Amino acid sequence: MRKVFHTRQFMAGNSPAVRIPVSMAFPKQTKLVVIREGNRLIVEPEEDSLESLPALLAALRTQHTGERPEFVETERSW
Repeated sequence: MRKVFHTRQFMAGNSPAVRIPVSMAFPKQTKLVVIREGNRLIVEPEEDSLESLPALLAALRTQHTGERPEFVETERSW
């Protein structure tokens, strides 16, 4: 779905800035890339690279208990 919002460029200190509505904002602390193509500015999230993999694995380690309840062995009477 394409959303359109009209705004104007303004100065924030010495930098040009654009205000966007909350409904179109990225989550807080998202690293963004700004690309200029002719008269267009494209703002998109920075792609993850392999350098972020150790932090991702460390975050997963805190959630993993080492158990896999879906594979609990049940005793059988053969």
